[in-house]
Amino acid sequence: MRGAAGYLRRRQTQVFLVRADNRVSPPAGILNVWLFHSHSIGAIYYTCLMKLRHGLYAAILLALALYRPGVAALFDHSEYDTVLRDHVDDEGYVDYTSIRQNSLTALESYFERLAEADLAGWSPQERLAFWINAYNARVIYAVAQKPGLKKISDDFNLFNRPFKIAGRMLSLNDIKHRILRGTLNRDNHQGPILGLSFAAVNPEIHFGLVSGDLSCPKLRASAYTAENVGEALHANSLAFVNSFRYVNVADGRLKTSSLFKWYAGDFATSGDVPTFILSRILPNKRGDADAVKQLLETAYQKTLFAYDWTINDQQNNPSLQQPRLAPAPDEIPPDALSNSDPDLGEIRK
Repeated sequence: MRGAAGYLRRRQTQVFLVRADNRVSPPAGILNVWLFHSHSIGAIYYTCLMKLRHGLYAAILLALALYRPGVAALFDHSEYDTVLRDHVDDEGYVDYTSIRQNSLTALESYFERLAEADLAGWSPQERLAFWINAYNARVIYAVAQKPGLKKISDDFNLFNRPFKIAGRMLSLNDIKHRILRGTLNRDNHQGPILGLSFAAVNPEIHFGLVSGDLSCPKLRASAYTAENVGEALHANSLAFVNSFRYVNVADGRLKTSSLFKWYAGDFATSGDVPTFILSRILPNKRGDADAVKQLLETAYQKTLFAYDWTINDQQNNPSLQQPRLAPAPDEIPPDALSNSDPDLGEIRK
């Protein structure tokens, strides 16, 4: 028996009673087990109707835990996963033209399910994968919908436009700040959301959230899941720190991503930003590891911070472009129109 929310399946088995002397009695009755598989939350409920030999019926309702290893994920990200696999290359650049032509409907279907998702009882890993996937999918969709957009900084307000997700109207900035960082979204002056927000920020989220530009972390060509999100975010942080694209030495000074300036406070669990980077530098991945370490330990206060808001379209892959001027060292972060970093106030126009 099938329905919009799931399906029922009956299983029938004999029931035996175990006596006090550990002997098994003859069959006590027939057990009809109805299994309800819910597509929306992945839970499985068992309703058991047992007819005993004396003609009595016993009804038993057993609810399995909402998440256990080996049980299907609580939310299916396969539609989004397919979009990534079809339109994101090995370097994390996106074919937005192809998405506009072939995959907007798939993303819209995915968003419809995100809108009605009920996260009650989900594990932290399941929730983390859900919110990061939702954020990245929404950014991809927003950029694909604006073919004339050259730089994210030309439309920072896209991070403040609300949409329905998990039964609420939230923006991308709400997801990043109120839920994943568990702090205030200064754009709308709203704070953490009970039951949705994480109690403490995991700094590695900054290497999973992709804001659609060349300086954001590499976009994975597959969706996050409860099973892989922790390991994947850590791998992302290692790749970020050991990439000359994000961390390098220029004229004797360390040059790195402005993400480390904008969200420096989020790295307090690691001590501070230099400590975080030092813990992830891999000498076998970069020949200048010793120089980077020395600058982190002795001259981090002189670091240059840079960010390039050019769209992360495959056509903008730097390896395919002629050399161009370096981006300005300071620009407004993805949480546009926000006062979350007091250093940014003086650069607003």
